[in-house]
Amino acid sequence: MSRYDELNNKVVLVTGGTQGIGESVARAFAKEKAKVAINGRILNEKVQKVLDATGGVGVMGNIADVVRAKEIVRETGSVFGRVDTIVANAAGMSMKPFLEQDESEWWEQIHINLTGHIACLQEGVAMMKKQRGGNIIIISSFFGTLGWRNASGYGASKSGLLALGQYLAREYRKDHIYVCTIIPGVIDTPQLSVDAKDLGISLDEVRDMYAGDIAMKRLGRPDEIADMALFMSTKTGGKALSGRHVLISGGEYRSTPYYI
Repeated sequence: MSRYDELNNKVVLVTGGTQGIGESVARAFAKEKAKVAINGRILNEKVQKVLDATGGVGVMGNIADVVRAKEIVRETGSVFGRVDTIVANAAGMSMKPFLEQDESEWWEQIHINLTGHIACLQEGVAMMKKQRGGNIIIISSFFGTLGWRNASGYGASKSGLLALGQYLAREYRKDHIYVCTIIPGVIDTPQLSVDAKDLGISLDEVRDMYAGDIAMKRLGRPDEIADMALFMSTKTGGKALSGRHVLISGGEYRSTPYYI
């Protein structure tokens, strides 16, 4: 049953929409009868299952390549005739001490998380201006708001997204383009395996450890992020939250975790 009739037939592009938060977002929009374009690096069996489940169109490619990033937005517009919402979700993460992380690893995170989305949104904003409106939803991370062990590159890129959202919201509000940012706390996604590897413990152990610091005593779920993305893509949600950061963390708000 649809909760947001206004999303019916809206065109939504989700970067990194093939697993975790992105997949959940794509499925949520499809349930609202939106037309979904799903970006992932390569088309494989798992990605095809997501496309089949959502009725989505695949726009494959690594957004770290800024030329390809812009093409992905143009291809979405070419297929559907417009792009109403872009969910900037694709992310790459590696964890090492600042002085030990290879330069290529550092910059890969910056290029995927920040530079690639800047390219996507440059193309998307230009398209939305011609349409006289649109919604942009940026998926940042609470790693971008606090110090976290061995995550300087990831945190720097996600912090950049917070600032990007604020500036774009102010600059393009006259064009009826609303830019909202979600800050997920610890969400139970495949990305947790990176944390587990860095800490030298099992995935279940890292889940238990992180949950112990959360008021709700559980990790967040991807569908909780997807629900907020749906609201932000509506006229009411987009206008109300444009330029703002919404932290979805189950009550997690500390500034620095004890296990850093």
